[in-house]
Order: sequence, then C-alpha cells, then structure tokens
Amino acid sequence: MKKEKLLHKLQAFFDTDNHKKRQHIKELKKILIKLKKKERKIAHSLLQAEDDCLIKQYQTELKIIRLQRMKGIEILQQLKERTKHIKSVSQVKP
Repeated sequence: MKKEKLLHKLQAFFDTDNHKKRQHIKELKKILIKLKKKERKIAHSLLQAEDDCLIKQYQTELKIIRLQRMKGIEILQQLKERTKHIKSVSQVKP
C-alpha cells in the first residue's frame, strides 16, 4: 500500500508541474503573437518613413523584436519537447 500511495503522490506532483508548463506555454504564445503584431506595425511604418534618422530607429526596433521573437520561439519549442517527454514518461505504468 505504501508504494501505491507514493506513486499516486508522485503522479500528482508531475500533473501539477505539467499543468504549470502548459500555462507557461499559453502565456508565451500570447506574447509571441503580440510581438508579431508589433513587428508588422513597425515594418509598415518603416516602409512609409522618409526621414533617415527615423528609418534607422525603425530598423533597430525591428531587429530587436525579431531577435526576441526568435528566442521566444526557441524556448516554446523546448518547452513543448519537455512537456511531450514528461507526458510519455508519466504514461508508463510500473
């Protein structure tokens, strides 16, 4: 009986951890969508800009946002892989 109880506690621990990771993934997706919208807005403004100083500013902002999005996408992929791995490990019954 003790082994079963410990296994149930361990399973509950992994379930809460998995839930937190899923929440983190959802929040990260929302942030990435906002960054994509901001990137499009700045790219549109860049096309319409005529002042050299303003163009350089938009280009700098665009580079920064693209880098942030790329980092966020990499982190999202890593989180998804970890969640899949945890899910597959937790489904294995002893």
